[in-house]
Order: sequence, then structure tokens, then C-alpha cells
Amino acid sequence: MRRYDDDRRQPSKDAMTTQENGRKRRRGSKGPTITAVARHAGVSAMTVSNVLNNKSFVNPATREVVLEAVKALNYTPNNAARSLAAAKTLRIGLLHRDIDSALLSAMLVGSLRATSRLGVQLVLEIYDSTDPIGSIEKVAENGIDGLLLPPPICELASAAGLPERHDVPMIGLAPGSNLRNMDCVRIDDERASYELTRLLLDMGHRRIAMVTLPTALVAASRLRGYLRALGDAGVVADMDVVWEAPPSFEAGLGLAERVLADTRNFTAVIAGNDDMAAAFVNVALRKKIAVPDALSITGFDDTPIAVKIWPALTTVRQPLALIAEKATERLVAILRDEETEQPPQAIYVDYSMVERQSTGPAPR
Repeated sequence: MRRYDDDRRQPSKDAMTTQENGRKRRRGSKGPTITAVARHAGVSAMTVSNVLNNKSFVNPATREVVLEAVKALNYTPNNAARSLAAAKTLRIGLLHRDIDSALLSAMLVGSLRATSRLGVQLVLEIYDSTDPIGSIEKVAENGIDGLLLPPPICELASAAGLPERHDVPMIGLAPGSNLRNMDCVRIDDERASYELTRLLLDMGHRRIAMVTLPTALVAASRLRGYLRALGDAGVVADMDVVWEAPPSFEAGLGLAERVLADTRNFTAVIAGNDDMAAAFVNVALRKKIAVPDALSITGFDDTPIAVKIWPALTTVRQPLALIAEKATERLVAILRDEETEQPPQAIYVDYSMVERQSTGPAPR
């Protein structure tokens, strides 16, 4: 075993003092962190990062507050860290409340098509239907880069002013009307409802019932189209046959059981979506009401259930997958600063009428 003298192994006192001072200088030279800047400005660290990277979607007032905090703390960004952050994979969240819904399935197909092509990660997030706003805020503050919001949560987020309160870009998917503070991709629901009502009117129907969706801008838009079509045909609207129900098969069953009585005074029903229309067909056939000979029924969206029942549904084909794909492309362009800053835009896609066996001439 080799041995060394103690004086050869121990550093001198002067060397120890020099090393210790060096360590102290290195510790003392550490400046404020991005977390400290965020705390000083009262925002999240992600917001500070967005400002420093000159992201165009940051609220101007927020940008000013962050830059003042940077100046006050004499913060110097770590260029290496910023380069790593710029190279990271973007994470986009798609919020939903029902994994089994046809709407989510279609939108998921479109979003995945775009994210796969653009090299972006798609994250599915479930929101609490009893606290949708709180759910969005939780996701927005948890490191997501952008959000895709389907109906009706996009409409609720817009009304609550979330795009102004969070520097996470949000895009609405298929809202019932344009949103004042976020981009959206949609069809013209009012015109689609008008054309669907005209289709029934042209078949001779004059007593046309309608099912609207609760707390949704789409309900107001489609109701306007329905009322306008009736007015143009000289038909006086009867609001007693305009009902409201959640957009589910179960809700449709409950409503249909109540309104499809022997004394009904309508010959056609425009349901809020295909699931509800399928429920009406189910109850009508069980009550021995012939569809379409005694009662015509229409859906909306043209989801798979529209052709899985008999008679197959007349409906409006809303291209949900295309809507989600275009919304994802738009969101990624914003996040990558490929889009110049501009007011919220509505991107319209085409819809089409699909006439099948659930509608026919009005009974005489």
C-alpha cells in the first residue's frame, strides 16, 4: 500500500481561503430567477417566459407589468435555458367531459391528424361539468401551451373572460356564434338551422317542433334560423313546441316520452343533435308512431349514430374532425409566432344537408 505524507495531501490555508472565496463569489453572483420575476409581477412563470420570448398572444398590459418586474429585479434571462425552451415540444390540451361522446371522437380524430403532422403533443383533459371555469384555469396554470375548447365550454370560457386572464392561447371549436375574445372554427349554425327548417317546410310540414340546447350560444343561433324560416314561409311560430334539453340520448328519451303523446299537435321534430334525434325515433317506434309517415325527425352533426338506427336520420353534416384539425393548425401557428397579432377571428367551414329516411311529406 502506498502512503503519502499528510502535508502533501492537505491544501494550504491560503489555497483553502481562495477556494472558499471562489465558492462564495459563485453563490453570490446568482441573480433573480424567473420564478422571482413571476412572483414580483403577480403572474405565472410561463407568462414571464412568453413575454421574454416575445409571444404575440400575451396581453399588452401583462407584458408591461412583466417587463417592469424584469427591470426592477435586474433579471437577465438564461440564454441556454431559453434555447432549450424554444426547442421543446408544444403541448396542446383538448378538454372534454365525456370520453364516449361522438363529438369528442370526431374532434379527437381531427386534432390528432394535425398534431401528428405538426410534431405537437396532444393532451386530453377531463373538465368538471360542475365547475368548468375552474377546470380550465387549473389546466391553463399547469404548464399547457394552448387549449382547444369544444362546445359549450368554449362559450363559457369566453363569457368568463378567461382569454384575458391567462396568457395561454385558447381556440373555440364549433361554438354557436363568434367569440369576442378568442379565435374559433365553426359552421354557420343559424343558416344551417334555416335550411333544415326549410327542408321540412318544403315537405308540407307546418307544425314543426324544435329541441334547443341549454346554456349554449348554438341554441340562440339555431333558434333564429328556425324562426326566420318559419316567418319566411308565413308560418306563425308556436313556442310551446320549442323545448330545451341536454344533448344526450338519455335526455332525449326523457323528453320524447313526455311530448310524444297521443294528442301531439306537431308533425316534425328538429332535435339538437343526432343522439337526441335517435332517442325520439326510439320512443316514437315504441309508441307505434310511424317514422316518417306520421312524424318526421331530424338530427344535427351527422355522427355515426345517424346511420346506425332505422330509419336513418336526416341531419346536418357538421365536419367536426375538420373543425378540430383547422383549430389545431391555427393554435400551433399562434404558438410558433407564425401568425401576426390581430383581433379574434372566426374561421368558417362548410356544412351540408343529408336527407335520409327519417323525414318525409307531412301527413294529411
